[in-house]
Amino acid sequence: MRTTIATVAALAAIALAPANAPAEEMALKFATLDSPMAHLNVHIFHPWAKRMNEIGKGVLKIDVRDGPAVANHGNVYQRVIDDVVQIGWGLHSSVAGKFRLTEAISLPLIGDRSAVASVAFWRLYKSGILDSEFDQVVMLRTNIFPPSTVQFRAKPPTIETLEGRKMAITGGEIVSSMVKSLGGAPLSFRPGELYEVLQRGTADGAIIGWTAFQPFKLAEVTSYHIDMPMSANSGQIFMSKPKWAALPAAVRNLIAANATEKESREFGVFWDRVREEGIGLVRGKPGHTVVEPSPEMIAKWRQRFQPITDEWLKKNPGGDKVLAEYKRLLAQVAAGS
Repeated sequence: MRTTIATVAALAAIALAPANAPAEEMALKFATLDSPMAHLNVHIFHPWAKRMNEIGKGVLKIDVRDGPAVANHGNVYQRVIDDVVQIGWGLHSSVAGKFRLTEAISLPLIGDRSAVASVAFWRLYKSGILDSEFDQVVMLRTNIFPPSTVQFRAKPPTIETLEGRKMAITGGEIVSSMVKSLGGAPLSFRPGELYEVLQRGTADGAIIGWTAFQPFKLAEVTSYHIDMPMSANSGQIFMSKPKWAALPAAVRNLIAANATEKESREFGVFWDRVREEGIGLVRGKPGHTVVEPSPEMIAKWRQRFQPITDEWLKKNPGGDKVLAEYKRLLAQVAAGS
């Protein structure tokens, strides 16, 4: 197992504690929200908790709480603030009205690969430009999900617009505005409802990412796919600032040593792999068509979406600086810097 220099330093601090000090193992409850066998738990959250428990044995215990009994996406932020759980996983968009500038990452046609976007967003967070929104929590790891794309039950009359199409969405105001700008009618549903919605024809299609294809079996109810990177969403593993500040220095340093850009990059790499698995369920398969949008089509849709970005900038003072910096960081990370 590779151990970082920072981790070694944290462990050394623990080892140098007074010999007669009582050995207290600090337990921190971690709400993952999903079932134990969910791919996020199996590949990301459980291995991280196991690693922390191994290197911090006798000092730190991450007590994983799977499922929605302790917290769910709607309340996990407040549960962490209230110290019901000490570490949480959740979406920024699930905290109503809190992360308005962070929403810049969800604006139309920004970014593509999750690994690049996740590192760019981590750097954006660490720059301090979002401090006004992260006044209550410390982010330990982040990811930008692969962007949502356009999925249809059957071949649409045209792929130039969504005119007359009813489109199921799982995103918020930005995604809804994107559908409307292309002439479609957005219908809001939870991801778990999409299979039935598409199967019954309640909607003609959905704006949803490839990462939803495995868990929700969407390849069974779609056949025509436009691989246009519409809008992304972000998530975080986080602690409250008061709890973070109250941790013994050695414990805090141990967690910090394993909450770096590297971990956010790995999170993004995981999602890119899931995306490829999702698109692999339909690409080249009988009955399915995957359309790669031409530069001309992307340019046309970008022009349609520009008023959405303009309106967002108007409503969010300082958003212009955040958006410009995020785009700069995306280019920086994509170039290998």
